[in-house]
Amino acid sequence: MPRTTSPCVHTLREHYRVQQANTARLRLLHDAGQALAALDAMLGFALAFSAFDCGSVLADDSGALRVQAARGEVLPAGMRFPAQGALAASLKDEAGVLVRRNSISRMLLPAGAMAGVELLFSLRSAGRALGVLQLASRRPLPVPGEADLAALSTLASMLASALPQGAARATVPPAQSAKLLTPLTPREREVLGLLPHGLTNADIALRLGIAPGTVKVHVERIIHKFGLADRTQVAARAVELGFGHSGATNP
Repeated sequence: MPRTTSPCVHTLREHYRVQQANTARLRLLHDAGQALAALDAMLGFALAFSAFDCGSVLADDSGALRVQAARGEVLPAGMRFPAQGALAASLKDEAGVLVRRNSISRMLLPAGAMAGVELLFSLRSAGRALGVLQLASRRPLPVPGEADLAALSTLASMLASALPQGAARATVPPAQSAKLLTPLTPREREVLGLLPHGLTNADIALRLGIAPGTVKVHVERIIHKFGLADRTQVAARAVELGFGHSGATNP
């Protein structure tokens, strides 16, 4: 005769599953509390818990957003860009959690990348939105359940309290900036000035009236001249040099 599972065993298994899920949520918040001062570590906890592959902690900066921590293929820490679309909506006073399926925040993910799901949590303190926690998955993962979203929302509240208030942007002194820019041609400086805006080679080419392939060559030469590893590092260096933020004049 076939063996059947008794109702008692089924109940125990279900209880164990719920207990494990609750333990995972408590561990998320406990571990995040232990690393309250480390935004990058807290972002790592959120990604590990949600199984998403990239994310950012973004701080409101006079109507724009500045990347305070980043994991995966997103804009690097230090980048500043206009708050637009869903990201701007997440800074509204009434904002909470925004779930976006098959969509992306264009300024954060590489051009052409599609997210299976993106979560945007408003980072709030004393009733005021201070920034956004962005989590995204390129894979078509299911949206986390209500209990998991609630745990991540609590983490977002903790992140809000850990955001630096009025932190000064790290910049390179003018004399050093001029020295770093000396090896670049005028066209390379133009390309460098557009990289912090998250533009593709095609976007930059359209603005400068040159071919996308030419932009690619310029970017590669800038990477080599600065002795950096990739395009995102160059974009971050451009911000340090005074490019790509409101009210700045290019060196």
